[in-house]
Amino acid sequence: MNFKNDGLTVGELSITIATLIIVGFIWTSLTKDNGDQEISMSINNASEPSYSQKPFK
Repeated sequence: MNFKNDGLTVGELSITIATLIIVGFIWTSLTKDNGDQEISMSINNASEPSYSQKPFK
C-alpha cells in the first residue's frame, strides 16, 4: 500500500484547534485577572476624598 502524508487528518486538525482555543481561554483569564486588580486599585484610590483649599478672595 502507498500512503501519502500530504497533511493533517480531521482528528489532528480538531485536536490542534481545540488546544489553541483552550490556551486562548487560559491566556485571557490570566491577563484579565491582573487588569481587574489594577482597575479596582485605581477606583479605590479615586474614591478617597481629596481636600483642596481654594484661596479666599
